[in-house]
Amino acid sequence: MTEDRFGGAWLVTEYVHDPDGRFAGVVRQRRTLEALAEDRIRVIQICEPDGGLAAHPMGAFAGRWVFDLVRHSAETETEEAGAGGLRTYVGPDVVGYGVEWSPGAMTSRGFWPRFGHGFESYAVLIAPGRQLTGGFFSAAGREVAAIVGVAAPDGGAWPALDLAAPPPDPDVGGPGADRRIGPLTVAERWPSPVEQVRTLALADSQTGQSVVIIDRQSPGTRRVDVSVTPQATRDS
Repeated sequence: MTEDRFGGAWLVTEYVHDPDGRFAGVVRQRRTLEALAEDRIRVIQICEPDGGLAAHPMGAFAGRWVFDLVRHSAETETEEAGAGGLRTYVGPDVVGYGVEWSPGAMTSRGFWPRFGHGFESYAVLIAPGRQLTGGFFSAAGREVAAIVGVAAPDGGAWPALDLAAPPPDPDVGGPGADRRIGPLTVAERWPSPVEQVRTLALADSQTGQSVVIIDRQSPGTRRVDVSVTPQATRDS
């Protein structure tokens, strides 16, 4: 199996927001992905929430977290194999799965047993050595935190995002709900009673890139499309 695109040592800056979009604080994370075998990787995350999160659910994210993931080829028989293959998270600190839908573009779902929260996340490599990442944490089915983040190789400065950067237009129509989380727009649409479309549109002013993730779900099927494009020029 090929080398993992997300492997190595990373510095991750995570900007934590409440579900209504209010900024709450920052978690700094050192993340290392170490190959144990051809198809197995150990993930070590050392997390440091700042003082603003002392009374927030993400304040308990402090400390060292370890889990293994097993990579499966794109030919794996699963409804969510993805072009880049499936990975399962086998604990102890995370259980769940991730799908690399296209090279360098992944979404994940699962549960942190010791932390006590479910999660949905995304990670997109937008340039050499720069990764946009984030997601949503929930407790008993209720969202408690929305995160936008950025990662860069360990050994340099902590990466940063401009939280005031205007998100790209998700270009979705129809009835639904939109919310803004820093430089991210989350647009939820229901084209039919059994179909949901969630669009995440995120701006990175440092690279001038925009990421749009369109997640279409209906009973028994799921499809995710990810695009990375230059941001449209805006008047200052």
